[in-house]
Amino acid sequence: MNSFSKVRTAVIGVGNMGKNHARVYHDISTLCAISDSNQLLGKKIAKKFSTKYYADYKEMLDREKPDVVSVVVPTPYHKDVVQQCLVRHIPTLVEKPIALTVSEAEHMLRTALDQKMYLLVGHTERFNPAVVQLKSYIEHNKIGRLISLLAIRVGISPPLIPHANVLVDLGIHDVDVFNYLLEEFPTQQYASKQKIFEHTDADSCSLHLTYPSCNGVIITNWVTPIKIRRLYATGTDGFIELDYINQKLTFYSKIVHTVSDGNFFEFISLLKSPKKELFISKKEPLKEEICYFLTHRNDVPDVKMLQSSIEALKIVTT
Repeated sequence: MNSFSKVRTAVIGVGNMGKNHARVYHDISTLCAISDSNQLLGKKIAKKFSTKYYADYKEMLDREKPDVVSVVVPTPYHKDVVQQCLVRHIPTLVEKPIALTVSEAEHMLRTALDQKMYLLVGHTERFNPAVVQLKSYIEHNKIGRLISLLAIRVGISPPLIPHANVLVDLGIHDVDVFNYLLEEFPTQQYASKQKIFEHTDADSCSLHLTYPSCNGVIITNWVTPIKIRRLYATGTDGFIELDYINQKLTFYSKIVHTVSDGNFFEFISLLKSPKKELFISKKEPLKEEICYFLTHRNDVPDVKMLQSSIEALKIVTT
């Protein structure tokens, strides 16, 4: 029996991401109920995880009185649904982005503070073991002074929802990771977007961020025919390649310059930097995030983390 087995949990919205919240809660806690406006889907998920289904999430909150709740509904509904949870004094985990607009996000922060309720925004990449390890390497000066961060998050196809924006849906992951790794926010930014599909607003984007300590670039799209999720950190004493999907870190030592006699192939060999793969204990980021949420559910609101989520939203919507 784990430490969360008696915590009564609930999920509002059990679509692609919400059903995974339900799965994790079912595995580590007491999943008392789920709610979704799609009755066919809701009943199917409730049956799968042997829990109760409610079409009306407010009725679920009032009748079941869960200890915590995950809100995994479409972004335009985040503010109102989270508000209903917080005023009922239920600690809440809401999927990213925190809200549709910065003003809505700020209202959610004020509500959490007024109600003294814990609110966590689901930026799952913060809980990716590879990201946690990279942050430790940066903090312990393993690659020297950080010069630049480059993230590539591309593929495979756009969501079916209208007016989707790839920077808001995908790029925000890396914006939040950059802010988390650096513990600062950019002072300047420039985004170059392209629209390719009819029903979306932006399908490809290059985002350039200027931080006080270094520069960051994020390349993201729904067009590339393969799924790539990688981050590259360059420092004065080394280079690290991070693979989000496989949770791998590869460290490249600083090249010691050697004089070549002009032979092309010898020149190429001199450019090969010594590298080593860093050991990482692989874990499911969502499960790590939910365990963190359950551990801190009775804490006061984490203003720093919430403001960071608001800043990430501001960057991708400006």
